[in-house]
Amino acid sequence: MKKSIIILVLLVFLATGVFAQAFSVSAGAGGLLDWSFNNGAEAKIGKDVYYFGLRNMSFGGFLFFDATFVELNAGFTYGLLKLIVEDPSGSDSGDAGNLLQAGASILGKYPLNFGVVTFFPLLGASYNVVLVAKDENGNKYYDTITDTYKNFSQLGLLGGAGFDFVITGSIFLRVEALYQIRFATKFMSDLFDGDPDFYTTLGMGPIVKAGVGYKF
Repeated sequence: MKKSIIILVLLVFLATGVFAQAFSVSAGAGGLLDWSFNNGAEAKIGKDVYYFGLRNMSFGGFLFFDATFVELNAGFTYGLLKLIVEDPSGSDSGDAGNLLQAGASILGKYPLNFGVVTFFPLLGASYNVVLVAKDENGNKYYDTITDTYKNFSQLGLLGGAGFDFVITGSIFLRVEALYQIRFATKFMSDLFDGDPDFYTTLGMGPIVKAGVGYKF
């Protein structure tokens, strides 16, 4: 009987240790660069291709919370917009203003530990909330935050990989490289709603993130 109790206690301690190791928790902060292009509409008329869209290069900061197999992110970014126009005669681009954005994402991850370095593939979804959108003259595209949010915000899908490098003790450096696909904004859908030749395109582009975290 006593032997069974001792074995049971040892198993409980072992299971607790495995659980704590498997479901470790960490948090941190850092900076990011998000380049999203191809956010527009395209028409193919005969052999000719016509394109109109916005390119958004954003940079800012983020916070992350990590529970081993799940990573949550939230951050603020400032985006620079470029208008891209292409037709059979060539292509042109120009300043289209700027955006103030708040973003969030949830990513599934599978960590592979190699001592001081941990590698993990990532897959998940994101939502980019646009709070303020201004044109090249500094005028707001929409007067209210509600209208700006409804017309410019985007849902996205993410895939990529990351590395954690142990700095010292519980402190680590996290680096991630992701590729994002974003669904068309309401702004772009409404812009070509009355034209049967044009259809909206998916936004896409890389995201690079680097930050410092603490493992609890």
